[in-house]
Amino acid sequence: MFFIGLAALALPIIAHLISRKSGVKLSFPAVSFLVSSQGDLSSRSRIKDIIFLILRALILVFIVLIFAKPAVFSFSEKVDNTPKSIAIVIDNSFSMGYENNFGKAKKKAHDIIDAIADGSFSFVAPLVKTNEKQLDVIQDKSRLRGALQNIKLSNGFSDNERRLQDIYSKLLKTPNQIKRVVFITDLQKNGWKDEKFDPPWLDVIDISQTSETANHAVADVDLRYEENSTTIKAQVSNYSSDSLSGLITTFSFDEKEIREGIDVEPHGSSSLGVSFESGDLVVSHGTVSTTHDKLKIDDIRYFISDGPDSNSKILIVDGDPREDSRLSESYYLAQALETISEISGTQVTILDNDAFLREDLSNFEVIYLANVGELTPRITKQLEVFIEKGGSAVIFLGNSTRASSYNVLLKNILPGEIIGIAEGSTSITAVDNSGWFSKEIADKMAQVKIEKRYNIRPHPGSEAIINTSGDSPLLIGKQKGNGNVYLFTSTADNSWNNFSITPVFLPIIKRINDSPISGRNKSRQYLVNQSVEIETAEDAKSIVVVDPQGEKYEIDRGNNEFRQTRVPGIYTVESDGEYSYIFAVNIDSSESNLEKLPDSSFGKQPDQKTSLVKVFKEVWSYFLWGVIALFVSESVFRAIFS
Repeated sequence: MFFIGLAALALPIIAHLISRKSGVKLSFPAVSFLVSSQGDLSSRSRIKDIIFLILRALILVFIVLIFAKPAVFSFSEKVDNTPKSIAIVIDNSFSMGYENNFGKAKKKAHDIIDAIADGSFSFVAPLVKTNEKQLDVIQDKSRLRGALQNIKLSNGFSDNERRLQDIYSKLLKTPNQIKRVVFITDLQKNGWKDEKFDPPWLDVIDISQTSETANHAVADVDLRYEENSTTIKAQVSNYSSDSLSGLITTFSFDEKEIREGIDVEPHGSSSLGVSFESGDLVVSHGTVSTTHDKLKIDDIRYFISDGPDSNSKILIVDGDPREDSRLSESYYLAQALETISEISGTQVTILDNDAFLREDLSNFEVIYLANVGELTPRITKQLEVFIEKGGSAVIFLGNSTRASSYNVLLKNILPGEIIGIAEGSTSITAVDNSGWFSKEIADKMAQVKIEKRYNIRPHPGSEAIINTSGDSPLLIGKQKGNGNVYLFTSTADNSWNNFSITPVFLPIIKRINDSPISGRNKSRQYLVNQSVEIETAEDAKSIVVVDPQGEKYEIDRGNNEFRQTRVPGIYTVESDGEYSYIFAVNIDSSESNLEKLPDSSFGKQPDQKTSLVKVFKEVWSYFLWGVIALFVSESVFRAIFS
């Protein structure tokens, strides 16, 4: 209706036409000399009239538009204004450092905060705990943005299912009926025990939007000591479908650098070593690094060299020794461990059952019991103390095993009760949630055939690592104190199985040998977020640990456990202000494999194609300012032409 007012535009035009002077033109020769001077004034008057006509017409148009209150529209996502309880979880495991995934995740979380409906209760949390304070469920969006800003990328990963369930439990006390956990992640496999974890309250947002990401990493570093030299051997893993050719790997130590190229097959690993004279080593630590890719944190690994005395010592107890060593219970086990010792410098000792009963176990880091028949209360007590202080015990059963004796004497050690012998050919498989083995090793387990084994009733807290096809454990383990216990329910030789002569035997034994041992870590190599037992002199008054960033932590003399291993690098221990020793902390390279979960893992992912609605915005206020500007302009022009 207000647009009818546009007819008022005729008013200034009519006024302009009326104001124009007209008459009969007469010629006067006497005043003809004045015509030329009056022409300029007449032209100037016409320009002034036209400008004022335009200004006044625009004023009328804008006044009409102000009363009409026009609006423009755009399309926007439909907003659900139902109050909810929402937990926004940012995946801050170190794999999110790939390209800018972490930055994208925080931006997405910021958009979600902006869209939260009034009356909702919310909080923001990192997936991996850092220096996390109490998570407050709040309604203030500015505080949510502040909490989001404070989340930093970590150097580790977490048990994803447990962490998300803990976060959801915080929402249960809120009054809103709808409770959701929004998890923004790269959907990397590591950290998930159950790939089908799909609770109804979880919304998963894949921030990476890629099916495959290429990455390589320095996965491991071993030091081998000989009489006059030390060899540093690095394992480089390629987690992509393309081969690596001539990847530059740099060994840094003793203020020296050695660079070598290495070739790695797709989804494979290669080793590269360099040697140097032991006498040249001044600095007792160093690094192995590769050319950086899009995930830089795993392209470097730190190591400590304490000399040959830092080598681990392994004891094998052969319960069935033979004159022909190839028929002995420990033959294949010894072969595997000697192969490992060629890389790491591990010292392997083999004893029979009788010698074992007299041995001091405190001299070893790992003890293998292969079909040991005779046990005594003294040796089992010593074995229990050995494990409590951080040693690892690996037990293979066999025809010499006395189940009743084991269950009584080793009841505080065994991860399960030995029930009885089971016969019949069966295959084995890696337990999905154990996270112990690569896909290549897990696939090769199909070659193993077990003809005879013991049935086991697992104790609480134990974990099955390898099962038979009937879901009976072949390898089961548990943590006890600072140490670990592993139980194989079949033999270490090939009398009951072909396990020891298959390609998976060596990597499985190495995996057990490499399991973290906090209390007996003489090599002083730890993983991020792993606790460290600080060695101190009894008369020391103060103990301080300095992390790689220079931050100092004072150690409580009543508890020497240090937990602030959040940053990879070299840590220094100071006793009464003086240097004591150093230890290395590295990232867990299992997070370097960026393989994603299958698309079917989460059925509740938010639909990316949301419905759109028209959003209108009134613009009449702009015309009001336009009217004011036109009135000012008219005043200025009037002053100019006056």
